[in-house]
Amino acid sequence: MKRSRILIVGGFTIDEIQGKLRPGGPLIYSSLGVMRGGGVPKLYGLIGKDFDFEIDFLTDVEKHLIYDDHSIRFRIELTDEGRRLILLKKPKRKIKIIDSNNVDGILINPVCQEVDITSIASSVPIAIDIQGFVRDCTENEEIKYEKDITFPENDKYMVIHGNKEEFELSKIKVDTLFEKGFKEVIISDGYKGFEVYTKKNGKYTYKPNRIGENEIGTGDFLLGVYFALRLSGLIVPEATMIAGKLTEEFSNSGLLI
Repeated sequence: MKRSRILIVGGFTIDEIQGKLRPGGPLIYSSLGVMRGGGVPKLYGLIGKDFDFEIDFLTDVEKHLIYDDHSIRFRIELTDEGRRLILLKKPKRKIKIIDSNNVDGILINPVCQEVDITSIASSVPIAIDIQGFVRDCTENEEIKYEKDITFPENDKYMVIHGNKEEFELSKIKVDTLFEKGFKEVIISDGYKGFEVYTKKNGKYTYKPNRIGENEIGTGDFLLGVYFALRLSGLIVPEATMIAGKLTEEFSNSGLLI
């Protein structure tokens, strides 16, 4: 399998979970997914001057970091009804996508509007997570969702991911994403697993056998591992099955960054 070099664009976060501070964000979890899919991550994103964590497995990963006064900060409340996400700090700066000819793909995975949607451009395949584009990010409030978000058309889009709630509340339609140029759409649905829809009317489902307790970062991990597998040459049904098994393994790993 080809070891694809993947530029991951987004932000580091500081997450307050049950009174403890943890490093988080797609630059961490999508990197883990890319690595498990056999790829090589390169990081391009925002980080706050208050981010005081060492992420061992990212030590030797190539990075281009943009410093802001504060990291994106969330309070995450885990309840029987699900997860509540309250934004405490958001970045002042925005990232403009850089087109890189020394990578095999670009994975764009913002947390809270830190990526300029109008700047999306690439000469290599693109993967996108909708989470940071559709969130209405107001400090000290629970995350809500914006409607009528429009992605610019691009023939380099390969795959886009979001969870069921994000799709439903933002009113983004799968057919509209295909019209914009996306070839594959992944919709996650928590413990029920996920589905991959293709532009050619294909539908592939992965249902996990064992639900793990590791809920933080699973969507970011899934997109990273799936994209790496697709860039390595696997076809959609193969990438779906392997990405599902590896994401299930991640959710049961008990990993605490």
